[in-house]
Amino acid sequence: MKKHNIIIDDLKISFLQSENFNPESPLIFLHGWQSRAMVFKDILDKCNNFIAIDLPGFGASEKPKEIWGVDEYAKFLNHFLQKNNIKKPILIGHSFGGSIIISYCPKNIGTVKKIILISSAGIREKTLKIIFYKLISKIFKLLFKLPIINKFRNATRQKFYERINSIDYIQFDGMKNIYKKIICQDLKNEMGKIKENTILIWGKNDKSTPASHASAIHSLIKNSKLYFIENADHYCFIDNKKDFDKIFFQEIKS
Repeated sequence: MKKHNIIIDDLKISFLQSENFNPESPLIFLHGWQSRAMVFKDILDKCNNFIAIDLPGFGASEKPKEIWGVDEYAKFLNHFLQKNNIKKPILIGHSFGGSIIISYCPKNIGTVKKIILISSAGIREKTLKIIFYKLISKIFKLLFKLPIINKFRNATRQKFYERINSIDYIQFDGMKNIYKKIICQDLKNEMGKIKENTILIWGKNDKSTPASHASAIHSLIKNSKLYFIENADHYCFIDNKKDFDKIFFQEIKS
């Protein structure tokens, strides 16, 4: 594979491309939050015709100049495909990358051959627990203004966000406002509009996007097939490569 750069939406974008690339029905890989294209390396090494993108703000790609949400990333994907003259791709998205695909497809019906969502984000739950944690977060923000308490700020914040499973929020300060916008966007309505054949591949032990999310997405996308992979968490394509590869390569050939 070769690394390339291109300007899309006034941003320098880095991506990996197979040596004998064909713009007709290639595999297009979109990674998750805080990740990069190379996370798919073991899969890419077994593929012949692909592009794996460092999404804006990740890897070697420039950060958006404005506060983007999922819809803006979907527009970026559309512009990337158009600029590279890509026709009828198979779109493959892990986690956040999956949510971009979910937003993209209803706005671009008929442009995609198939979609593969791997532990996809897009279901947002407003539970009492999360509301409580957000309230505590605001209280902490006020307390940390006190000089005596402020010196413990970083360590306390780290433990707090680990506790509420939102460590991404503080570990990626440059994208903080984008992250806040994205996690507020529920995509259930868009899921119901997807017409393409859709493959859902999920780690049975996924804690970030649990099995209940997989089942919900499966019920909302009519032309979908759901696979659970045993002994695998959120990165099921890394945790259990053998079982993942068997499903994945069977589906891209069918």
